[in-house]
Amino acid sequence: MEKDDEDVMNGKNFLGRILVPIDGSASSLMAEETTAIIAKKTGAAVTVFHVKQELRLGSQLPRNVQDELLGSIEQYAERIVNSARALFSEEKVKIDTETISGDPADSILEFSKEGYDLIVMGAHGENEKDPYALGSVTKKVIRHTICPTLIVKKVSALSNLLVCIDGSGNAIKALDYSAKLAEKMGSNITLLNVQERRLYDSSPKTAEELGEKILSKALNAVRKRKLKVGKKLEFGVPSDVIAEVAEKGKYDLIVLGSRGLGTVSRFLLGSVSDDVSHKAKCSLLLVPAKT
Repeated sequence: MEKDDEDVMNGKNFLGRILVPIDGSASSLMAEETTAIIAKKTGAAVTVFHVKQELRLGSQLPRNVQDELLGSIEQYAERIVNSARALFSEEKVKIDTETISGDPADSILEFSKEGYDLIVMGAHGENEKDPYALGSVTKKVIRHTICPTLIVKKVSALSNLLVCIDGSGNAIKALDYSAKLAEKMGSNITLLNVQERRLYDSSPKTAEELGEKILSKALNAVRKRKLKVGKKLEFGVPSDVIAEVAEKGKYDLIVLGSRGLGTVSRFLLGSVSDDVSHKAKCSLLLVPAKT
């Protein structure tokens, strides 16, 4: 293993603080429930974060009408924050709460820079018809954040993790994060490498050897950890294969390394992770390169 990879694997910081953006939707509620499960296993501190709707008036309204609208926004914010307090209290998880006004995605991105180790958020808001699709706020957050982000599509104990490995240093970071999470959660891990079908079609032996080499390096990286780790080598369109393997294997969570926007050479974030984020029916954990 290269020195940079060893430094990542031996990092002392892991999961001290979790940020949970809430908006009152069913998807948001699933994020809260999942966070409670993680917090109880890891001891992480939890901050529930709500961004109030900004009141933008196209024309001047009477003062009493403005006051009524503002009051309604305040009441809604108070209601969903109190609901979150009740949920975490029932699960015996202590939380802090923060409520501000602004653009939801921008506010989440800015607030998450305040020493948070993980963002846990629902896949979408109340108006999204497809239960597995991503809403606009979630899309913006995962494309710009430097904080690992768990997108919750189903509530689960995160006991069965599918970790996507492509041989990059960034993938090692994602593996490190997921391995630490798995140790705390008591989860099993399966390492998945997907080789492009066109490489396999032109040279099956080369594709198989390359995939096995990548998987062996990843297994070596976690060999000292007390984990149950399996491996899979598949061939095809990466995003399609990842989503299919996750569904057939009934995995709780797909873990992907992410490079973020502005990177020309990208494998697992870019078209692949974008596609997986939309296609997968289970939750996803995206670990940015700058974590």
